[in-house]
Formats: sequence, C-alpha cells, structure tokens
Amino acid sequence: MEPLPEAPAAEKPATEKPAASPAGKPVSGGRKKAAPPPAGAFADSLRRQAESVGRQVQTMQEQYPDFWRPTVQAGAVVPEAHLEPAPAANCPPMAKLELQALVEREAKRNAMSETLLQAVIEQESANLPCAVSPKGAKGLMQLMPATAETFKVKDPFDPAENVAAGSRFLKSLLDRYQGDMAKALAAYNAGPGRVDRDGEVPEIPETQNYVGRILARVAEREKAIQ
Repeated sequence: MEPLPEAPAAEKPATEKPAASPAGKPVSGGRKKAAPPPAGAFADSLRRQAESVGRQVQTMQEQYPDFWRPTVQAGAVVPEAHLEPAPAANCPPMAKLELQALVEREAKRNAMSETLLQAVIEQESANLPCAVSPKGAKGLMQLMPATAETFKVKDPFDPAENVAAGSRFLKSLLDRYQGDMAKALAAYNAGPGRVDRDGEVPEIPETQNYVGRILARVAEREKAIQ
C-alpha cells in the first residue's frame, strides 16, 4: 500500500460562549449522548456494501479491457507477487481462528465488511504477519512507515496493531470516496493522490489487478454467504 498523504493541520475552532438562559444565567453546556443506531443498522450497512461489489466489478470490467476477470474461489489466497517474508523471520500464516476474531473486531469497530477486510489482508500479505515488500510496507496490511507513524503504530509486525491501523486507513478511504470500494482499494494500493488526480481507478495494471482480485473475491464470498 502507498503511504497516507500528509493532511493539512486542522484549524482550531473558535471558543463558544455558553448559551444564556432567559434569566441571563449561563446554561450548563453538557454534551448530549448520541442516540444508539437502530437495531439492524449495522447488518443493513454491510448488506448494502456487499450488494455494491457486484455492480462495481461489472462497471470496472466495462471500463477497463485489461481488468482482472477470472473468478477467485472462496477461501483462495492470491498474494501480490512482490511480497517477501522479513529476513531471518520464522513467519507462518496467522492462525485462521485468531485472524478471523481480529478481522471481526476491527470490521465491526470501523463499520465495514468483514469479507472486504479479510480479502485485503489476503491480497496484501497472504496472512503473513511478518511480510515485507521491497518498498518497505510491513505486516498483514502492508503498512508503509509513514502510514504506521500517522496511526501511531509501534510495531507493524504486531497483528493487532497492524490490522487496527490498516482498517482505520481503509475506512477513511471508503468514507473519502463515499463507499466506492473500487476507488478506496485503488487508493490503498496506488495512493489517494493518484486516485484524486485521475478521478477514477488509475490505468495502472498492478492497481487494476489488485482491485479486481479483491472485489472478485469479496463478490464470490458474499454470494456464497447469501
């Protein structure tokens, strides 16, 4: 994945004066607690995300002749070819149940599809916690040093830290592109700057292949679940 671009410093909001009561006395400025989401809202959100995958795959196939088309079977792991394990590291894939629990926790925390998060991890690292790319990306979600620093990651090879930061970054991209998974994934691979400049998934074979593999995997698994 490409590093997270440096965001401009946020301006400090002006200090607001407490509202006055009719008698001229300040009213207590305690914050009201946000109302809890309605029952089933989270599940409905995930359903809508899953339904959008198939449409995005079809759109990508229509727009890009070289877009990756073969179907990935559920459970298949197809890592990027450039990945290589960290030197002198004994690094078996993370235990399935342990990784599943981690993915479920972070997906729920960030209100995103578990299937999408799992597919990104498989594509980025083949579930290898010590995976390192020639560009210096590390861990399960291949965090670049600048991204790890942005999200205050102390150990990028720690699965919990890595997935927590990677899922937050992915969520920020989904929000940035209004839930468009194709653009969010392209930004995760090629950088938000390139996607913003092109206004679409860049015509970079590696990026289109990356987006295609993940979306196809998600579509396959969501179809199997239904």
